[in-house]
Amino acid sequence: MNDYPPGRIPAPPMDQFNYALQAAGEQSMHMVIAFDGLLDERLLQEAAATVLNEVEVLGSRFVESDTPYWELLPGADHHVIVHIHLSNDPRSDLPRVLAIPVDPAAGPQIGIHLIRTRNNDTLCITVHHAAMDARGLLACTQFLAECYRNCGTSLAPQAGTPDRSLSAVLSQFPEADLCCDRPVPEDPPAGWAFPISPGGNSVRDFALRTLPASRLDSIKCVGKLHGATVNDVLLAAYFMALCTMIRPPSGRPVPIMVSIDLRRYLKGSRPLSLKETICNQSVAFPVQMKPGLELRDEMIACAGDAMRKFMTKNPGIASAVDLESYGYMGFAHICERVRTMKATFDARHANPPFLGNIGIIPEEIVAFSQDIPVTNAFVAGIVIDPPGVALGVTTFKNQLTLSIGYGSPAIPHVVMEQFMDLLVSYLPGA
Repeated sequence: MNDYPPGRIPAPPMDQFNYALQAAGEQSMHMVIAFDGLLDERLLQEAAATVLNEVEVLGSRFVESDTPYWELLPGADHHVIVHIHLSNDPRSDLPRVLAIPVDPAAGPQIGIHLIRTRNNDTLCITVHHAAMDARGLLACTQFLAECYRNCGTSLAPQAGTPDRSLSAVLSQFPEADLCCDRPVPEDPPAGWAFPISPGGNSVRDFALRTLPASRLDSIKCVGKLHGATVNDVLLAAYFMALCTMIRPPSGRPVPIMVSIDLRRYLKGSRPLSLKETICNQSVAFPVQMKPGLELRDEMIACAGDAMRKFMTKNPGIASAVDLESYGYMGFAHICERVRTMKATFDARHANPPFLGNIGIIPEEIVAFSQDIPVTNAFVAGIVIDPPGVALGVTTFKNQLTLSIGYGSPAIPHVVMEQFMDLLVSYLPGA
């Protein structure tokens, strides 16, 4: 990578690609934490200032060039990133707050919103996907909570500016494994996209469902009976709901894009610091699913078979190699690739649905204060322009939360709410 002067951080191809994806939708992500009590606003502001000072990319802006970089913002007022929203109904006000984006070109790369009632706070930590993935957002949240708890005391120094590229992941594999021929991606079948109405996507909205622990128990039980994972059962239910809405023809498989955290390949390496985790290390790969299966058991078996096919072949590595090699040809090539992808999707009215199962959020991630219990925590992800949809799934204290951000009125609010109800109905335990 090129040498950069002080105050500049190289933006590797993964950052560049997620920045360029703004052409296809809003790339802000959100950690939502519901508290049974009120946070201290002053401590939150001081904690946010500490995080911005310690994690350089958060206090930076993305600068477009042939080799883009992150540039530290001079003299930024760190207190302005904390916003208070007074509310009588946090649940109904949350989608409006989630629609407030982060501008990566202006910076900073984080915004903190506190939805406050008389007795309780809901904290929304918003970051841009160009700066980090969902695992990075969890690390960022944990660091903010740590700074909040230890306000006024000296924290252990964080490591210097980390390498944000995928080189550490790719170094785990022999060169021969990385140089193998990669299949040329196929265009998705025409019509494989969420149904839309006229009217554009000027409004960002969110559909959310939090299921009780008993539903997760049922999902695990059914999965165990079929030799399937929780993710397999989620994929099956998501696909059944999509097929009910889209009605693709039977016979030809259609893709679901499934995300994977490439940090899984670093298990033999030294543990990553929080600062080193705040970056982009996730990709998505297409899982081919078969329309026409009507029984849930058959669909779970289909999802399990499809996922096992990929899990034996170092999933995500081919996508990582492709992105890294393509990205170093220059930022213009990445932007052109995104434009071509979007044009193809528009022409075919096809946009493969996305599934990101972030997994379990450990309680220490959101432990801001031992005196203020956390009742729920989840991640709400990016918003893909219609007809695209992205389902995000997180688990906290055995509560499963499903979230979809979408563009309205192209996807009417009532239609997405019906879809979420349908999706939940296809999960075991209904």
